[in-house]
Amino acid sequence: MARWSLGLVLSLWLLLATVWGVLHFWIVPRIGEWRPELETLASRTLGVPVSIGSLSAYRSGLVPTFELGDVALHDPVSQSEALRLPKVVVAVTAHSLMTLGVEQIYVEGPDLTVRRAADGQIFVAGIAVASDPKQGADSDWIFSQPEIAIRHGKLQWVDEMRGAPPLQLQDVDLVMRNKRWSH
Repeated sequence: MARWSLGLVLSLWLLLATVWGVLHFWIVPRIGEWRPELETLASRTLGVPVSIGSLSAYRSGLVPTFELGDVALHDPVSQSEALRLPKVVVAVTAHSLMTLGVEQIYVEGPDLTVRRAADGQIFVAGIAVASDPKQGADSDWIFSQPEIAIRHGKLQWVDEMRGAPPLQLQDVDLVMRNKRWSH
């Protein structure tokens, strides 16, 4: 049993080292080549058109950092930009890769539109928000990330149900941290 357990642990470490090597020496140097595929995957996953202006990656020690520039999500109804992200920096670690997450997300200067349609349905960046909390898998993923930081954001609230003029918030800063038992 001890030999089997040791073999299993060594196999897992070897698999992790292989994944880490592939990430650092194959994916990071070539990440810009995969921008069109990532746009298509993001559009299919989110259900709204997504465009990415630039994509680059950096190696700094054991933590690779990915930087996306001019990311835009388009509202399928109005065809306008519902979310603009001029700069997004994402850091991943071995632990975050194993949990299919990221270590840190830093967003600078986002411009977000939240819209309430005449029928009461709410759209965040053109994506319909489920009214049933049990269907909130997307928000579960977001709130499970260790750290999300937003600097100098803009938020526009459009309420078609009330017919009120849009509400604009400027220079919004937000930091969300999720460390084991504290949020």
